[in-house]
Amino acid sequence: MTTRLRVGALIFVLGIGTTGDLLACGDKFLLGSRGTRYQRPKNARAASVLIYAEPDSDVQATLKKNKVESLLKLEGHRATVVQTYEQLSAILSSGRYDVVLAADSMTTRVQKLVGAVPQAAAVLAVDTLVKSHGILQAIDKAVAERDQNLKKTAHSS
Repeated sequence: MTTRLRVGALIFVLGIGTTGDLLACGDKFLLGSRGTRYQRPKNARAASVLIYAEPDSDVQATLKKNKVESLLKLEGHRATVVQTYEQLSAILSSGRYDVVLAADSMTTRVQKLVGAVPQAAAVLAVDTLVKSHGILQAIDKAVAERDQNLKKTAHSS
């Protein structure tokens, strides 16, 4: 009778001890279902951003004041700044960019330079986006729309 009681108690203790999570501090990251979570959205991707800001314009001051370049770098985007219209046209003809940020007054001129081809970069107005604090969301949305357009043209070709 005492052996049955001892065996039953042993089984009970082992059953209770093995049901809980007995993982050490870092062991939870080694399991397949438990990884670290980063705060970047699933659908976001790094974008190539071209910023057109003339040295004496309000855009340059706005970019410095709001630290837009460091914010873009922090989010994983690659930003390049050009200061003249000639530099802008040369870089757009030679490189591939997803988004071009320009002053509100210059967006139509830059849009004409970029053109209306499907793989063209999206042109966004810096002033409006910085004031509404929606620059990152606007870049992510423009990149997603550009990627969809590129997929559509690839499938139709």
